[in-house]
Amino acid sequence: MLNKIYSIVAIILFFVLSKSCISDYMKGGDNRAISNYEKMLFDNSTTLAELYPEYKEVTVKIMGAPVKHYEFRYKFYVDNMEYEGGHSFDNIPKTSFVKIYYLKKDPHFNCVNPDEKLKIEKQKNSSKNDLYWGIGWGVLFFLSLLMFIKELKKKKSTED
Repeated sequence: MLNKIYSIVAIILFFVLSKSCISDYMKGGDNRAISNYEKMLFDNSTTLAELYPEYKEVTVKIMGAPVKHYEFRYKFYVDNMEYEGGHSFDNIPKTSFVKIYYLKKDPHFNCVNPDEKLKIEKQKNSSKNDLYWGIGWGVLFFLSLLMFIKELKKKKSTED
């Protein structure tokens, strides 16, 4: 009975992962974000933002090796209005100020490195990685489903 439950959970998990990856592939990059990052770079609208002293240390294990990054929040002013944002750093910054880019018509849209974010969004439009992952998860889904059905038929025939 427990094996059936694990099998059903695995089948559902493989299906959800496959659907998620294929949906990400079909969605591609966020064209609005791409446009905003390009405007930020073209306008070169920058200012200095002050980092809040508190931060969050995040450790992620990649292939068993711990990798740390530090998530900071910051504030900055445009036309005497205060705005906030956030950025992850590989190391704790030595200064409490960081240069940020912001969208002139909407300073709520801001970031430290629009070049990098623009590259990531554009790559989503041309990369097939999500599609390949989706196909792989889909194959595992179908194989698991077939094995589960085969196991159910086998048990049913032994009961008869």
